[in-house]
Amino acid sequence: MTIRLDFSSAADKIGFMIQVVEGRVCEVCGKNEAVVACNGCGKALCRECRTFDIWCYGCGHGNTMAFCKECNKNPDVNIWKGQK
Repeated sequence: MTIRLDFSSAADKIGFMIQVVEGRVCEVCGKNEAVVACNGCGKALCRECRTFDIWCYGCGHGNTMAFCKECNKNPDVNIWKGQK
């Protein structure tokens, strides 16, 4: 049995790189310094509001993703959160 993973729609929307953010306030809580951008919606996130996930593929490979809590739980954005 072969399982084929299609990242094309997610990759078009969010990309596979973590973007570091400097000099901005967190767009979720509004009180802490932002350190990273959400791979889903692009909001600047602080250490408390970010959630990391690893999208695994191949033999021992993975891309680290940073999400806000809303994008992390949305399977349309974080494809590893399950099926609709």
